[in-house]
Amino acid sequence: MAKAVNLEKLAKDMERWPKSWAGFDSDIPIGKEIVQVMRLFLLAMVEDQLSYTTINRHIGNLWLLGGEIIYDVHTDPELKSLDGKRLILRVVDDEGGPISRHLATEEEQKAFDATCKKLFRFMSQKHSRK
Repeated sequence: MAKAVNLEKLAKDMERWPKSWAGFDSDIPIGKEIVQVMRLFLLAMVEDQLSYTTINRHIGNLWLLGGEIIYDVHTDPELKSLDGKRLILRVVDDEGGPISRHLATEEEQKAFDATCKKLFRFMSQKHSRK
């Protein structure tokens, strides 16, 4: 039997993400908005019955993406006026995501880009799930 995603544990883990990304306390509300969008995406993958391994890989990449977005907010203060959804859509598209300074290989970047593409497609759906 395939290993199931523990939604309760996932929710608790994601609640910690904004603080883990934050350089300053003012980053936490922005991080929470980002997590709200990411949570919907992960729930959709669970509903689609993707494997535990696949979802777990996407979880790691989403955490990395959130950190990259918060870093961008620090380098461009004008971004603080954008909500979580707009911040995500600013860096992901149908080709992938930002170049991550934390990934060492092209293979890791390709896996990260795959998550970003999937997130972009999810967010671009006209009738995205709620």
